[in-house]
Order: sequence, then C-alpha cells, then structure tokens
Amino acid sequence: MPPDRQRTTRIVRVRTGCWSCRRRKKKCDEVRPICGGCMRNDLGCQWPTIIPGKNSGPGNDLSRVEERSSPVKVIEEIEPSQAQSPVSSRRQSSISSVGGQSSIVGDVNDGITQPQIDVQDENTSSDRRDSNLSIGSNTCNIGNALIPSIPSPAVGNMVPRTMSMLPGYDAESYTLLSHYLSTTADCMANGTLPINPFLVQIVPLAFNSDLILQLVITQSAAHRAFRRRDESDAVAQSHYTKAIQLFRHGVGEFIDGRESNPLMLLVGALLMCFTETAKGDMTGTIFDHLTAANTLLVKLLAQSDATVPRELKDFVIEYYVYTASVSMISVDARLSRQLFLNFDLEQRARELLTIQYVGNLCGCWLELLLLIPVIFDLGRQWMMEETQIVPTADDIAMFASIQAQILRWAPFPSVESEVYLAGLVFQQAMLIYLYTSLGGYKYAIDGMYRGLIQTAVTEAMSYLEELSPNARINSGMCWPIAVVGSCLEGLDEQDRLRTRLTAMSSHFGLGNMHRTLQLLEAMWHLPPSEAGPWNICRSMQQKEIWISFA
Repeated sequence: MPPDRQRTTRIVRVRTGCWSCRRRKKKCDEVRPICGGCMRNDLGCQWPTIIPGKNSGPGNDLSRVEERSSPVKVIEEIEPSQAQSPVSSRRQSSISSVGGQSSIVGDVNDGITQPQIDVQDENTSSDRRDSNLSIGSNTCNIGNALIPSIPSPAVGNMVPRTMSMLPGYDAESYTLLSHYLSTTADCMANGTLPINPFLVQIVPLAFNSDLILQLVITQSAAHRAFRRRDESDAVAQSHYTKAIQLFRHGVGEFIDGRESNPLMLLVGALLMCFTETAKGDMTGTIFDHLTAANTLLVKLLAQSDATVPRELKDFVIEYYVYTASVSMISVDARLSRQLFLNFDLEQRARELLTIQYVGNLCGCWLELLLLIPVIFDLGRQWMMEETQIVPTADDIAMFASIQAQILRWAPFPSVESEVYLAGLVFQQAMLIYLYTSLGGYKYAIDGMYRGLIQTAVTEAMSYLEELSPNARINSGMCWPIAVVGSCLEGLDEQDRLRTRLTAMSSHFGLGNMHRTLQLLEAMWHLPPSEAGPWNICRSMQQKEIWISFA
C-alpha cells in the first residue's frame, strides 16, 4: 500500500489480543502464554475463550466475558495459594497518614479502572471482617489501608490472579497486615499525638525491609492470638519462628561486616520487644532483645541526620528509652549491676527534653522516665550492702535532689486531659519508687516512710479512677500500675485495680496487662514487709513470671 494511502486509511484494531492489552488499548503481539506488553509491565496475561466473529456487535465479546466474570464471584473463588501473581512484582509503595489513618499506595504501570464493589461475609468473625475486600480504582481495601490490586476478569474456568504487593507471603499475611494497620498499631501507641509512629515510621520501613515486614506481621499475629486467648496459635508460632530466623541472619551479617546500617536491625530488635509485650511472654526474652538494641542504638546515633531522618531517630530514642526504663524494675538490684540505659543514651534522650518532647510511648513524662535509672542506681548501692549503714551526706543530698525533681515536675498544659492524668499517676509512682529505694520497703505501722507511701498510693488511685480503662493512654500504664499495686494493702483497693487491669486486658488484648495482674495477684498474698516495687523482681523469681512492663 502506498505511504499516502496508509496515512489516510482508518486504523482497524485487532480484537484478538489478550485482555490486558485490549483493556489498556495497546497493541498485542499475541505471543502466548504471556505477550510482550504484559511481560514488560508485569501484568497477568489472560486470553479470551470466545473469538469474536463478524456478526458480533461492538463490545459484545467483552460484555459476555465481563458478565461471566463478576468480581464478586472472582473474590469468592480466590484460594490463599492463588493470591499471588505468576509474574514476579516489585514492592514499590509509599505511606501517607491523614488523621491517624494509613494509606498504602503502590506504583502500578498502566493502571486499570475496575468497578467498585463491596464484598462482605456476614458469617465471618470480627477478626476476619478486617480483611474484607473492596475493589475499586486499582485498590484493595484491607482494614483501614488501601493496597494496590489489579483484578483480571475470569475467563471460562480460569481463576484470576493479582499482582502481589508481598511476594512470598500468603493470604493470611494480608489479613495480619490488615490487623496491624487497624488494631495492633493503635494499641501500641498511647494516643498522645494524632500521628501514630507505629504507622508513619514503622510501616514505610516494612515495605523496604523483609525483616521489618516479617516482624510487623509477627507482632500482629501475636497480638491477634492473645486477643483470642489462643496461646497455641499455629500461625503466630510460625511467624514468630520466621522472625527469629530473619533477625539472627541480619545480626550475623552485621557482625560479619556485610551490613553497615544498623537501623533496620535496631527497629527489628525493638519490634521484637513489643512482640513479647503483645504475646505476654513470661520467659524474659524481651531482655535479650533490649541488650541487642542497646548496642545497635549506640552505632545508629553515631550516624548523621542525613543518613537517618531526625524524626525517625527521635522516635527510636524514645522507643528504646521507654522500654529500657520501665523494664529496669524487673532486675534484682540486690544481685545485678545491669543497666539498660547508659550515660550516652541518657544524654541523647535529655536533648529531647529541651524541645518539650511528647511521644506516643513516653507521653509527656520523659523527664520522669529518665529518673528511673538514677533511682535504681541509688537503691542498688544500698541493697547490695550486706550490713545496714548510715546514709552519707551525699546520699541524703541525692535523695533530696531526686525528690525535688519529681515534685517540681508537671505535665505540659497543652496535652489532652487523659495524658495529663496519666502523667500525674506516673509522678506518684515515681515518688513511691524513690521512697522505697533506701533499704527497700521498710514496713512500720507508724513509720514515716509508710505514711509517705500511702499518701502517694491514695493520690495515684484517685487519678486512676478519673481515667477510663479503655482510654488509649492505658497502653503505657503498666509500670505505674505495678508500682502502685505492689503497695496496696486494702482488699477494696486491690479489687478496684484488679477490675481495671481485667478491663484493660480485655479491651487492648495486650499480654503484658494480663501478666501484670498475675504478678500483682501473687504479691497481694505476701505480707506488707515483703511487698513494694523493689520486691517485684523477687516475686517474678518465685512465680517464674519474667516480664517487662513496656
């Protein structure tokens, strides 16, 4: 055909290409089973079983196939093993958060618009409802998150396959990721700030690191298993095993010098700590993770802010300081010289105080948390002495200085009322911890220490009464509750705290709340002279309940 004739002739599109090319209005080279266009764009290549004839009206072949492949039926037919694309896909995603809700938006070449359809199964449990799918605008709605999806129409008896955002993960992992986004992350943060760092900071890292992604899914699985009170949950145990293996592999590479950036390992170690918190571990595994995190954090802080964003670095510091400080009470000061917070890390944390740092773990009481190692060190010096000695002038001055700092402290007036009340509870718990440090909890009916302690206990209980057990701020309240609860003598007060912890455990589904109650139940059977926060570690030894209050 002459060139000028070719330019003026109307182009007739071939109607026998694959469905992906025809929907994208691209020319298909008709190479089977995967055409060149689908291969280049990582698309599922599907072929029609009906070849349109001359008598077919425009669009008749397409409408027939679309009618036979209703997206509702497609979703119902998908099996867990069929949730991945036969063509490997790239995990490229960005995270945005608006009003505390997370959106995960994937980069997909040549997007295809699908009709929006809501699918719900009335017979599913509440946990399964989190993973109901809603197809529309190239997204798959899982819980509160939008996850990219490219549904292909079912042709004949073929079951469609979608591109996988999580290559190598099954459908159960999508459900657990949904549970993390909608429930677990919400329970981990205390709600002090509208932006949840467990979504804004952790999730982007998860989509850049197989280790972090596996740990996020593991944490979600542990949390879901405890909410169901199923300690033998096979899914949770399987993911926990995978997480431990990946973490050990990462540590091995770091030690061998094959990995120089400690960020992912550090976040991984901290996530492992909170996984133990979620599952209510009683074997003290969290303390091993804390030791690993300590070394990694020191190396991370040596890197510039250009390497690690300042906001992420501040959150990691808060994360570690909070976990390490509240875990210190589980160490027997009479026998151990272990400190999870060394001087350098403490100084970096104090830099946050200059900007009046408020976080979703430490609330507005970071200054009080930093006094825990100081009080611990003061009490340890006394308790490790075999004989009772008279306090020196330096000891008295240190005691008075710490007491003045605690009494002078006040919550920031800008925080919410629940955060303000929680700060006052922490303040009273710190006074109790200090008053019982010199020589332990010395019980005397008319003693001065007993009067000071009972006053602080009464104040703390009154503030707790004003705070709903379902308020999000309770997710970080196990430490002050344990300190106050260890000094309760009246049955009525014990019952009120028991009711509170039971309600908190039921609402949040966090194992450490349940273990805190178990520990206090054991301490409430002890005589008052053997109670108090400095004897919590001894009750742990007797009952073999090795927990952290993070």
